[in-house]
Amino acid sequence: MNNKEFSNLPHILVIDDEEGMRVSLKRLLQKNNFNVMTAKSAKEGLTILQNYKINLIICDIVMPDMGGLIFLSKIGNKIPVIMITAYASIETARKAFKLGAFDYLVKPFDIEELLVIIEQCLDYNNNEDFYTHQSKFIKSKNPNFIRMLSFAERFSVTDMPILIIGESGTGKEVIANYIYEKSRRNKLPFLKINCAAIPESLLESELFGYERGAFTGAHERKIGKFEEANGGTIFFDEIGDMAFALQAKILRVLQDFEFTRIGGSKDIHVDCRIIAATNHNISILVKKEKFREDLFHRLNGVSLYIPPLRERIEDIKDFSNFFLRVFTKKYNKDIKYINEDTIAILNNYHWPGNIRELKNCVERAVVICDEDCIFPHHLPDSVFKRDSITDDIYSLDIHKQVKEYRDNYTRELILKILEKSKGNKTDAAKTLRISRKTLYKWMKEYNIKHEYI
Repeated sequence: MNNKEFSNLPHILVIDDEEGMRVSLKRLLQKNNFNVMTAKSAKEGLTILQNYKINLIICDIVMPDMGGLIFLSKIGNKIPVIMITAYASIETARKAFKLGAFDYLVKPFDIEELLVIIEQCLDYNNNEDFYTHQSKFIKSKNPNFIRMLSFAERFSVTDMPILIIGESGTGKEVIANYIYEKSRRNKLPFLKINCAAIPESLLESELFGYERGAFTGAHERKIGKFEEANGGTIFFDEIGDMAFALQAKILRVLQDFEFTRIGGSKDIHVDCRIIAATNHNISILVKKEKFREDLFHRLNGVSLYIPPLRERIEDIKDFSNFFLRVFTKKYNKDIKYINEDTIAILNNYHWPGNIRELKNCVERAVVICDEDCIFPHHLPDSVFKRDSITDDIYSLDIHKQVKEYRDNYTRELILKILEKSKGNKTDAAKTLRISRKTLYKWMKEYNIKHEYI
């Protein structure tokens, strides 16, 4: 590693203990105009992050000194991370998405698929969150979600603290926005704090501010978020990750509506409505003494549970069609609908990353698709894979059906293109947007012989 300045191209950090994987990924990504740095361990990766500006991380999950999931928990949501592993399971995927992973790939993966995900990652990191169209995500056919939304609206007109509970990607921030818009404070400030993304050492000064000279570097007084939000609302995202010592100070604000700036002696009174969200089971954190019980009870006056996408199967088709409209417009594609077999597969998948993962899945399918419809073969391989522990939950026949469908469709497509090109393999490969070598491989795999060989 040298200290020369990177160019303006995106900077990617690859972390993997397998040298072959590091070298291969570096070469492939450099060929696709990315600046690439590598680390053979998570600890080395953390050191690189302290010294270089990185736009995206590709990180292995299973590593000897520090696992990828622990690494992910340490960096929070500041940089998008694609997790890769040779040991796939739904539980591992769920944990990765819960900790903030952007996507999850199983080795060996297709480099073209990886490049699509990287494009999504960099685009997502540089633009507004996909929940910008929030009105879409508060519409549902699911009775549990409808009931939760009814409670959210009913309590929005009060000043009671609200705790929103749900897995990563279910739309907790959408519900927080909904409560704020329905509240009497909706013309006043609405500030958002991600407790997992801000280092513990900085979070206190962010919330309470500090006086000049309170510590080295405090050259002037800083107003904290509580003062900025006076009269309005503060949303604490991932409050389950807040440091235990800081929780007592938050409790004081909730009880007395007072706090003191760091280095100050004067009590400052504020009037703030508190909304908090977490993907943790706070009751378990309380038992482990990682979360204050008194703060939990104070926040838990109103508790809203957002069901995960796997419990909202009736909404998957609507969400998928919405994302199809968004991304066909974005990529200037003329894709009219999603095939019903494709919807059946989406309904059958477990969605550990919830709506965020579904969004990524549909976007990837739109990028790959060159037809007027999204078919099963446009979906990423991950939606066809099941964890051995959970196989009994799903129909085992679907795997066979999907494979047969994909194989038959691919074979018919190749035959159709070869017929159009009158057997010219070079023209057929160009039409299919694959190499001539890949075309021969597919022809052999799908037993396409005679005049075409």
